[in-house]
Amino acid sequence: MDYDGDNDGLIDVRNLAQLNAIRYDLDGNGDPISTGATAYGAAFPNRVTAASGRMGCPTSGGCTGYELRADLSFDENGDGQMTAAGDPTYWNSGSGWNPIGTIFTATFRGNGHTISHLYIRRSSAPQIGLFVTGTNATIEGVGIVHADIEGGSTNTGALGGSFQGSSSSITKCWSTGRVAGSLFTGGLVGRSDGAVRASWSSATVRTSSTTIQAGGLVGWNRGTVTAVYAAGRVDGGATGGLIGTRDATAGATNSYWDTGASGQSGSAGGTGRSTRDLQRPTGYSGIYQNWNLNLDGNAGGDDPWDFGTSRQYPALKFTGRTTWRGPAWIEADHWNAPVAGEPVVAGLYTKTDRALVSPAATITTCDGVANTNSRQAWTWERSDDGRTSWTTVTSTRGPACSYVYVPSSTDVGKYLRARVPRTSGGDAYTLTTAAVVASSAATSATASFAGGNASPVVGVAVMVSPLPTHSDRTLWRWQRCTASDGTGTCTLLAPGTPSWSYTPVAADVGGYLYAFVYYSSSASTPVWTRAATGFTGAVAASN
Repeated sequence: MDYDGDNDGLIDVRNLAQLNAIRYDLDGNGDPISTGATAYGAAFPNRVTAASGRMGCPTSGGCTGYELRADLSFDENGDGQMTAAGDPTYWNSGSGWNPIGTIFTATFRGNGHTISHLYIRRSSAPQIGLFVTGTNATIEGVGIVHADIEGGSTNTGALGGSFQGSSSSITKCWSTGRVAGSLFTGGLVGRSDGAVRASWSSATVRTSSTTIQAGGLVGWNRGTVTAVYAAGRVDGGATGGLIGTRDATAGATNSYWDTGASGQSGSAGGTGRSTRDLQRPTGYSGIYQNWNLNLDGNAGGDDPWDFGTSRQYPALKFTGRTTWRGPAWIEADHWNAPVAGEPVVAGLYTKTDRALVSPAATITTCDGVANTNSRQAWTWERSDDGRTSWTTVTSTRGPACSYVYVPSSTDVGKYLRARVPRTSGGDAYTLTTAAVVASSAATSATASFAGGNASPVVGVAVMVSPLPTHSDRTLWRWQRCTASDGTGTCTLLAPGTPSWSYTPVAADVGGYLYAFVYYSSSASTPVWTRAATGFTGAVAASN
C-alpha cells in the first residue's frame, strides 16, 4: 500500500494510531525500530517494506518524515472533556499522551490541520508536549488546539518540550488551550534552539514556582523568533508575555505579545502591544509590514497571513483553509469611553463555536449566549492599570443581565473587561476598556427616529435614522423607561438586527423608548461622539 500518496517523501498520517506510530520511526524513513515493528505495522497495514519504495516513498531518496492528511482529536467521544470512560485509547491511567520521543530528527508537516484535546499529566518527566525532543527537526503548519497539558521538571510546550540544534525550525504553527509546567514552559515550545517563524499561541501558560521562566510562546529561546505573536494569559514567577528567558545571542524580530491578554508588561524578547494595536492592521502594514516572510527559500514573500478585519488577530493561511484567529476577544460597547451610570455591553458569543457572532445578533438569553444549549454567564472584572490584578465586580444597579455592566463611582479611573468560559481555546474576554469617567467626555450629537417619536406599537419596528459615515460604529443601546423626562427607571432591551432598530413587545406597553450609541469617525485616533435620541411616546398595544 502506498502511504506517500503525493510522492513528496512524507508519509501520510490520517488517524491517531498512525500519529502514535511515529515514535517507532524518529528519522521518518518508514523503517521502524525492531521493538516497534508490530505496532507500526498495525498502524500502517499492507505497507511496502522493501528498501526500494518503502511505504510508497520515492525510490530516489525515500521518505524523510510525516504529514497530516486530516484533523485529529484525542476527544474520542466528542464531549469536550478527557476522561478514562470517554477517551480510553490514550488515557494511559490518567497520564494521557506519551510524548513522541526521544529525539525526532525528521520533518512533520501539518498542512494546516489540527491535533485537538492533547491531554498530558506527566509532572515527574522532563520534555513534555506532542514531541519530547526534536534535534534539527522541521515542524510546519500544525495547530495544537484545546490542549490540556501539565508537564514535568523542565521544558514543556504544546508542540514539544524542546527543539534542539540550530537547524530546527517551527513554521506556521499555533496552539490554544492550557499549558502548565516548571522550568522553561511556553504556550507553543518549552525550549527552542533554532527558528520559530510565522506562528502564534493563545494558550494560557502557568508555572508552579515564582522563580521559573515561562513565556506566552516560548519558555527558553536560544535561537531566532520572527513574525510571531502570543495572546494568552501568562502566570507564574519569572514570566514574559512572549518569551520567558533567552540566551544572550538569541533574538526576536517583528514579534509581539498582547499586554492586556497576557497580564504581562515584559518579555525576554519581542514588543508588547495592546489588543487594539494587534487587531487594527488588515494587511502587511504598520506593525505587520515585515510579516510577508520568504518561508520556502524561493524569491519573494510567501504571504502566510490573513489579517481579517480590524477586530481580529492575524490568522495563518493554508490552501483551502484559514486557521482560527487566536482567542475569542469580544468588543464591549463603546469600550473606549465607559461612563459611570451608563451600561457597557459585551458582544454575543457561541460557546461551542470558534467564531463569535455579531453584537447586533438577536439576544435570546440574559447571559448573551446565542446558543441556549451551552449558556455561560459573563464575569465582569476591574483593574487599576488595565493589565494586572483583575478582580471580579458586580453591578449594583441596572439590568440583571450578565453581558451588561453599569459602572459606578467606585469604577471611575479603573479599567473593565468581561470574561466567559468557552470550550474552544479557553476563556473569552472583551477588549479592555479605557478608564471609566464620571461623566461623558464625548462630543454630543442628536439622533432621531426615522418615524418620529409618536407612540410606538407592539410588533412594529422603531428605527433610528442613519448617522454620518464613521468607522467605529458599535451597538445601539435601547432602553425602556418608566418616565419620558429622564427621571424614571430604565431597563436595557435587546436590540434588533441591525441594532439601530427595535421591535416593541408586550412588556414594553406603557413604557418610553430611548436609544444612544458611542461612535468615532477615526480608527487610529478615535474622537468619541455620543449620539442619543429623545424619548418616544408611550408604547401602545395596537394602533
